[in-house]
Amino acid sequence: MRRQGIMLLAFIVLGSLIATASAAELKIGVVDLQKAMELSEAGQKAKTMFQKKVDRVQQDLKTKQDELALLKEDLDRQSVLLSDEARMEKQSSYQLGLKDFKRLYEDAQEELRREDAKLSEKILKDLQAVIEDYGEKQNYDLIMEKTQSGLLHRNSSLDITSAIILLYDDSKKGQ
Repeated sequence: MRRQGIMLLAFIVLGSLIATASAAELKIGVVDLQKAMELSEAGQKAKTMFQKKVDRVQQDLKTKQDELALLKEDLDRQSVLLSDEARMEKQSSYQLGLKDFKRLYEDAQEELRREDAKLSEKILKDLQAVIEDYGEKQNYDLIMEKTQSGLLHRNSSLDITSAIILLYDDSKKGQ
């Protein structure tokens, strides 16, 4: 429903721009924000930082998982030798460890999702400013996002993604 509303709004805006452009030629550009995020220096740096964090979290989870596997193996090996009370205690300890591991895993997943969203939001905000500036300086009437605009066909000459990536990288050089 929301996507249809956005597409309808885009067509209305496009229609009004065409109507007001009468004798002047309408200048339209298309940007692939996903590509710009992936290929920009800031995007690649963020991806590397995020991957390091993912690797750290995975290593921590692997360590906990290995500890649980040893505990389970120990429980299985000793279960016939232990009294009922001792076996129940070890099983309870294992179940608690398993529950803690699941909670740790879910917390790690949520933290990684938030971190990814935070990094993406920052880059998108900066890209938006670069696109706005570029559109003003180059006299674009309309710049659309390639994948979410409802755009089904475009002339490849309308794609300004490479120029946006270069400008974005230049804007981040001193930071």
